[in-house]
Amino acid sequence: MSDSPLDERRADMDARGRPVQPREVLGLAESMMRRLAEEHEAALGSVLRERNHLAAWLAAFHPSVLAAAPDAGVGWRRLFLRAGGWQFTWPIPPADLSLFDHVRRVPVGDARARFDGHTTDQKYLRIRTHTAVLGLSDDTST
Repeated sequence: MSDSPLDERRADMDARGRPVQPREVLGLAESMMRRLAEEHEAALGSVLRERNHLAAWLAAFHPSVLAAAPDAGVGWRRLFLRAGGWQFTWPIPPADLSLFDHVRRVPVGDARARFDGHTTDQKYLRIRTHTAVLGLSDDTST
């Protein structure tokens, strides 16, 4: 930045030095917010797709079923997976259902698709605990 205030453009002026109209500012702000929202939506979609690949892989090794999940959205399913004596669940969007072609679809209310009431934090604790147990069983250093 220059030391001279004459060299700096005022925040309320456009590139040609004309006053910026409030509608222009609002329009630019809305456009920027839409672009940022689209970028964040794309990033979130990428992360969820990655998670769903891992969940599909886990479902190939553990008893699992898919049931409708109308609370998650139209066409969404919920993966119910059992491992280490615990239930794990994840909502799966329609775009990722093909990753789960190997998983049996069951109707809502099927005994294998009854939610046990675990919270997300409890699910994470179950994952950490089961991972630790699996790590101990594979320890051949003793």
